[in-house]
Amino acid sequence: MSAEEIYAAMREKVDWLALGDHQVHGAVNFNSILENLPLQRNYAVLDFGCGIGRTSVYLADFLNEGGSIVGSDIVPGWIQFCQEQFAHSFPNATFYCLRANHPHYGDAIKETMGATPVMDEEDFFKRHRASFDMVVAFSVFTHFDPTMAAHYLNLLRSATKRSGHLFLTWFLDHPGNPADSRLGPKENFRDRDGNLRFAIFSLAGLADLASNAGLMIERISYGFWRSWPSSALKGQHGQDIVILRPD
Repeated sequence: MSAEEIYAAMREKVDWLALGDHQVHGAVNFNSILENLPLQRNYAVLDFGCGIGRTSVYLADFLNEGGSIVGSDIVPGWIQFCQEQFAHSFPNATFYCLRANHPHYGDAIKETMGATPVMDEEDFFKRHRASFDMVVAFSVFTHFDPTMAAHYLNLLRSATKRSGHLFLTWFLDHPGNPADSRLGPKENFRDRDGNLRFAIFSLAGLADLASNAGLMIERISYGFWRSWPSSALKGQHGQDIVILRPD
């Protein structure tokens, strides 16, 4: 099955991550990686929170000179889709469903439970310790509270090579945020809409989380979710890009 056929199959799943065209979203995500970090075709990459694989398709196609991609998510049906769709065209792609709960995705987990085997997070990260040249996570930390963010930064740090990078998207506080998305002077986090649909972190909160996980912030690129011009900066994304590396 070709990349085009995989995206066609995604379009048939109109009830899954219905946020516009999956191929377009995947291309935006992939291009933002290329424009921010020196992705090499022989890299091992973790697509953490891969969903139905809209970014994974581009990554698997690019990593064609000894590279590999591992995708993970907590919704069994999404991982089953990836396992079935990628199997014949991209042997360098492997997908795992990890056992975890999240209020925003609880219904999707319940509705597709049993679709594919589920692995304990601890086992997954033990298996992949210091395995990846790059970890990417789109629209994942935008749905975490500080406890979750701390937990997963530590796990992702353990899976990243000393020379590797983490490419994560967030919603960060900024004076240019809409009024309902600005944090107070002593506020480091806000679950703006409830149920962790839209999690906003302060820069100070992000810096503490990164430092505690043994990570250094290398660069931040603010996204155009604030209604800023989408073409203002090369490598800009709708969400805020945070580039981290092991300290």
